[in-house]
This record gives sequence, C-alpha cells and structure tokens, in this order.
Amino acid sequence: MATQRGVKKTKAVMRKPARALRKPARRVHKVSRAAAPRTGTRAETAGDPEGARQLLSRYCHALDQGRLADLGSLFHRDAEFSVSFEGEQKHTGRETIQAWYDRFFQQRPGQYRHMRHKIFEPLLTINGNTATAATYFDADSVDEGGSVRVVTGRYDDVLVKEQGQWFFKERTITVLYHYSPGQCQEGMQN
Repeated sequence: MATQRGVKKTKAVMRKPARALRKPARRVHKVSRAAAPRTGTRAETAGDPEGARQLLSRYCHALDQGRLADLGSLFHRDAEFSVSFEGEQKHTGRETIQAWYDRFFQQRPGQYRHMRHKIFEPLLTINGNTATAATYFDADSVDEGGSVRVVTGRYDDVLVKEQGQWFFKERTITVLYHYSPGQCQEGMQN
C-alpha cells in the first residue's frame, strides 16, 4: 500500500466509554424526638420576651390613661414596690401597692394631665418563668398651671410568669431628674 507523502500513520484513537453522570446523594437530616420542642417546655416559656415587654407597656398605658384601678392587677400578690424619693421604704403586696398609687394621685389633683410615658428598649433577661428588666423612661405631663413637666428615670424590675401571665414581682422606680421646658399650648390652633 502506498502512503502519501507528509502524512504519518497514526493509530486509531479509541475513546473510553463516557461515564454516566450521577447526582450527588441528598443528605437526609433525621430529627430526634428528644430535640423537638414540646408544648409547655422550658424552651417555650423562655421564648416569651414579648409577653414581658407587654407588661412594661401595660403599666405605662394604665398610668397615662388614668386607669389607676388597673395597676394593682399588674403586680404579683406578694410584690414589693419602692420609689427613690421615699428612701428605703418598701410597699409589699398587691393591695398595698394599689393603695400607694391611689394615694399618690389623690394628693396631687390636676398635676398630671396628659401624662405620657416613653419607655426605651428594656435590658431584659428571661430565665424560665422569671425575668429581670432595666428600662429607662421619660414621663411628661402638664401641671395645673400649664407647665410641661418631664420626669426621667429607670424602672428596675423582677418579673414572674404564672399561669401564662407576667406580673411585677419587684419594681423599683428611680427618678434621675426632672425639669420643665416651659408652658404648653393644649390642642391645635390654626
């Protein structure tokens, strides 16, 4: 057989058969029954920061709207309460605390019109059915002479959860300072 010039003989190239492409195996994560949360477990109880925050808000709204009769129900039956301007004096028990609020506002008629609390994000630590909260606040109102009065301070609380509801077990109110930015004009004028 004759070969052409300049053309080399080559061996026939044999290709290996192509391998079939396989998809990677999917990993299946098994869920242990022991790891799954159950109703009524500590994980469910500990995951209730919103309920504790709502207690702080309900307190402010009751005061601001003058619903003093609602305040007692926010405190645990064995709660302790104190305010910095009374020194070391403590008030113990829901009824005693309710009576303190009633007396405080009766002695100051007309001094707290248009009361408005602003609480700042609490430092909240929950451990099961108890929690601690440190919350700064500003509370402004209009006194009988038309002056705006602002009180600033901090609430230091121990909260307890019973039968799905949070209560104040201990509340300490520390007044940091107060001031008056001047006279107010109530309502809107054109």
